[in-house]
This record gives sequence, structure tokens and C-alpha cells, in this order.
Amino acid sequence: MANKPTYEELEQKIKVLEQEALERKKAEAALRELQRYTRGLVEASPDSLVTISSEGKITDVNRATELITGYPGDKLIGTDFSDYFTDPQKARPGYLKVFSEDHVRDYPLEIRHRNGKVTSVLYNASVYHDLKGDVAGVFAAARDITDLKKIEDALRENENRLEELLAEIAAKNAELESFVYSVSHDLKAPIVTIDGFIGALEEDFGDILSEEGKKHIMYISNAAQKMELLINDLIELSRIGRLTEIKREFPFARLVQDALKALQPQAGARGIAVNVQDNLPIVYGRRKRLGQAVDNLLANAVKYIGKDNPNPRIDIGVQEHNGQKAFFVHDNGIGIPEKYFDRIFQTFERLSSAKQLAEGTGIGLRIVKQIIENHGGKIWLTSEPGKGSTFYFTLKDKED
Repeated sequence: MANKPTYEELEQKIKVLEQEALERKKAEAALRELQRYTRGLVEASPDSLVTISSEGKITDVNRATELITGYPGDKLIGTDFSDYFTDPQKARPGYLKVFSEDHVRDYPLEIRHRNGKVTSVLYNASVYHDLKGDVAGVFAAARDITDLKKIEDALRENENRLEELLAEIAAKNAELESFVYSVSHDLKAPIVTIDGFIGALEEDFGDILSEEGKKHIMYISNAAQKMELLINDLIELSRIGRLTEIKREFPFARLVQDALKALQPQAGARGIAVNVQDNLPIVYGRRKRLGQAVDNLLANAVKYIGKDNPNPRIDIGVQEHNGQKAFFVHDNGIGIPEKYFDRIFQTFERLSSAKQLAEGTGIGLRIVKQIIENHGGKIWLTSEPGKGSTFYFTLKDKED
């Protein structure tokens, strides 16, 4: 027969049991506090949060879910998760996918409130496990994207409106170009007539004209020539967007050589040293138009090199700029103040310092800008008065 425990042993065992009970109470209190804390986090979320069983039944919800569906939690728990969406056939594969792939991200659905209101949401979900490590169900969160959809719809509407406006502008520009082209052609006829009569006056009455009369004839002739240059530039400007020349690949060096050959008399007379970088690349575009752009840039460099420049120099080359080839024409001429960098590309804009050095129509750089932009490129410059200017431009590469 076993010995009965002594009083001291019973007392010690009671103390152990009391300690264990106290520890259990503390653990239960800590667990309840943790549950309250966790529930507080769940309820504080503005997103609809639900847990779903493997059979697709709702096992728990937060307050946000009650608000977005219009049903209290006790009415939601135990019902089919898919029943609260506008398209249950789409919702059901969504939560089944979580069980097969452990999660889903940004799954688009629409929740229908009991009053009929529809809310667009993005669902994110993942499986959760029991103490044994087995999958116990799905935890899902729905983010209300109503405001985001409104913004997207507004952006889409603005994009459509912008496309319509751009199409309108393009049509008006085409109409304006056509008008300028027609008017410019019509204006050429009177200029030819004026030139003809000036020649006739000089031939028939040159002997009897006074010196003052001859001066007046010269003024008329010069003005007619300026008008003819202006009309020709306007015609060229109007042709840029309507030219049908096919784009091809060709050496950029050839454009430079052709332009320099035409400008050799002026450059030689001013003693300008011209340096052309070796191994200039192949470019893709309309050769006639790009040649015109290079012609205008080099002609400006020659014109505005400065009368008293002791060592006039022009450099032509290419360098890397933001991952693109940037072609450049540099001169050490009179330069341009920074405040005029944008204005010089506008039609009929000429700086007072430029007017003192050479004649011009104020259209040349506008033509260059339009040609470059028609080739998908950009043009810009750096300059400093008295130290020269560098004009840079990029061209779009050939599409594969």
C-alpha cells in the first residue's frame, strides 16, 4: 500500500497548482489583450477584411465589410463569399485561386450593397494556417478604388479631349500652311512685276534720272529683293509639313560637305577656319529637308561670326546627350543672350545685334526647328555674348 503524502507534500503540491493557475490566468489575460489589440487593428482598417473557409463561406468580417455590403456581421458569417459581388462567377475563381497559389494580388471585383449601390474594389488575399501548419482558410482585403476609377475616367476623358484638340490644331495648321503657301505664291507675281519695271526704268530712263532718282530706284529694288526673300522663306516654311520625300539613311557628313561647299565663298572671304569632326554617323530622314536645316545653321554661323573676330572658327560634330546623338554647330561669333534663347526660334524674330551684321527674314531658325521636330528630334542652344553659340539637335533613329 502506497504511503500517504505528508501534509508538507500536499501543501507544496497545492502551491504548484496555484502557481500554474495564476500563470494560466495571466496567459489568458494576455491572450484576451492580444485579441482585443488585433481586433482593434482589424476594425480600424478602412478596407473590407474577411476570412473565408475552404468551402467559400465567410467566417469573420470587420466593420468596413458591414458598411460596404449593408449587412451586419452575424448575417454575413456563414454565407457564401461570392454572393456579395455583381459577378459571383468571377469572385468564386478568385478565392479558389488563393488556395492553389497561396495568394492573389489586385483582383478586380465589384461589391453590391444591399441597396443596390456598386463599389469597385481590388482584392488582395492569402491563405492562413492553423497550429498544425495546415491551411485553415483565406484572409482577404478589399480596397475601395471608386475615387481612383473616377480619376482614371477623368484622365481618359481628358486624353480623348486632348487628342481631339490636337487633331483640330493639326487641321488648322494644315489650313494655315496651305493659306500661307497660296498667298506667298500670289505675292511673288507682283514682286516679279516690280523687278521688271525697275529694270525697264533703269534701261529706258537711266541716262536722264538724277542721282536722287537712282537712289530711289535702288531703294525700291532692295525692298523688292527683301520681300522676295521673305516670300521664299514663307513658302519653304509652309512646305515642311507637306513634303512627301521618303525618309532614307545617308551620311550626315555629306550634308555638311554640301552646305560648306555652297558657303565657301563667304567663309573664305572672312577667313573662317572650319573644323568637321571625323566619322560622323549615318542619319535617317528626308535628305533635302535636313540639308536645309544644316544649310541654315551654318549660314547663320558664318553671318554672325563677327566683323572684328581675330580667329573666326566653326566646328561641326556630334556628341552623346542623354543616350542620344546630339549634332552640333559651334561658332565663336557674337553670341546670344540667354533671355532670347526661345525667342530666336519664333517666326520673324531677329535680334538687334544680328540686324546690324547681316540681312535676314527672321524665319531661318524657325524653319530649322520645324524640320528637326518633323524628324522626331529636338533643338536647343548654349551661348554667351561675345563668346559664340552652339546649336544642338537630335534626330529620331530609324524604326525597326
